[in-house]
Amino acid sequence: MQPDSANYAYLWGLSLSSAGQPRQAIAPLEQSLRIDPTSIDAHLVLGSVLSRLGRRADADAQWRFVLSLDAKSSAALESLSRDLLVDGNYVSVIDLLRPVEASGQLSAASAINLSVAYTKAGLLSNAYDVLQPALHANPSSLPLIEALSAVLVMLDRYQDAAQMLSVVARQHAGDEPLQIQYLHVLVLAGDPAAEPLCQRLLKADPDHWELLYLMGLLRQNAHDLNAARTWFEKSVARKPDYADSHFHLGSVLAALHDNSAARQQLEKAIALGFHEPQVHFELGRAYRALGNDTAAQQQFQQYQQDEHAELNKEIASDKYRQADQAQAAGNYSQAAEYYRQALSVDPNEPLLAYRLAMALDKTGDVAGERTALEQAINDNPQMAVAQNQLGYLDFSAGNTEPAIKHFQLAVQADPDFTKAWMNLAAALCVQSKWEDARSALRHVLELDPGSAPAHQLLQRIDSIEIPQPTR
Repeated sequence: MQPDSANYAYLWGLSLSSAGQPRQAIAPLEQSLRIDPTSIDAHLVLGSVLSRLGRRADADAQWRFVLSLDAKSSAALESLSRDLLVDGNYVSVIDLLRPVEASGQLSAASAINLSVAYTKAGLLSNAYDVLQPALHANPSSLPLIEALSAVLVMLDRYQDAAQMLSVVARQHAGDEPLQIQYLHVLVLAGDPAAEPLCQRLLKADPDHWELLYLMGLLRQNAHDLNAARTWFEKSVARKPDYADSHFHLGSVLAALHDNSAARQQLEKAIALGFHEPQVHFELGRAYRALGNDTAAQQQFQQYQQDEHAELNKEIASDKYRQADQAQAAGNYSQAAEYYRQALSVDPNEPLLAYRLAMALDKTGDVAGERTALEQAINDNPQMAVAQNQLGYLDFSAGNTEPAIKHFQLAVQADPDFTKAWMNLAAALCVQSKWEDARSALRHVLELDPGSAPAHQLLQRIDSIEIPQPTR
């Protein structure tokens, strides 16, 4: 009856999406957007549909377009940051969400995503600083409570984590994952309430691998090594790819002087990604007991290196916080100095190098900025923001060819990076590569149809009389 109604087309697409028919929802949603390209709701639902169908790049384009219309759209920020985390692009998550955090308008879900990005960067204190005010604003949010308690555990603040979880654990007695998380914290805190809770949960679910593992930890902490071995072996049998179970089983076996079996379990833990320094110390002791002094010495050296690296991570995290505070106060020289100090103890963290570059950019230290960006890219060639900034420096210096290469690497790493596409188009124009520039601008307009700079540059290109080839 009204085929030109954007709202009806949107509602039809929404209905199909809600009914579990995402493929069928695409056509009416696209029809709605052809009629009204600025409909935020239609873009959000289309993005959700495309994401469910595994079309992540197309979905991300929808989230970014929404953000071009409303930079503080909670739904778009949550969805885009979640996808970036899945890609391991935590630097882009931090760049995306930090300004919203500074404005005090970060949603609970985005706060959790930002905290995960900080955690991935080894900046646990920053993760805490994000979650603590978010929880204060949403004190009944179970996801925020769980996320903050997890960060507290990583900060070795077990008692604080247990206290935080105790209230919600009582309120959600039937929530098994929550009860297990609470139990895990109680075990780490050495709380006497842990064992009766573990026994109660095991009675209800006797084959749950994590409960078996936690009971093993309780027996290990009580120095009941034979019982601990039995519980850990049961847990490993039910979930053989959990590295922590192999580590603790190896530790118990070593304490029981079964060093050959201990070595196998500890090596398995390392192969599965167990990165705590203690695993190398335990493995070194097992090797020494087996008479392999050379291998033992290698493990002890690795243990010392990892211990030193962990300490440096903590120092770097503190310096990062100080740099953030200095930058927020407009003291960019001091911020750059703190970033340098952080980078000196954690030299392989690309986020620190990138942050240093951005602080130096504010001070006008172009040479220092370039060095920091090159270090960031050396550590992570897929860091699109660093590639784009290095391209900008090359372009500003008149080095168009290397600038184009950096812009191209930026959009390869992040195909929805509107600014990099725009920069690429401008650089291509300098080399009179008009068709390539048009192609880059089409990408800009797909991501941001209302981009005035893109439309203006496209008009300038179209107004140029391009000579035709002759025989």
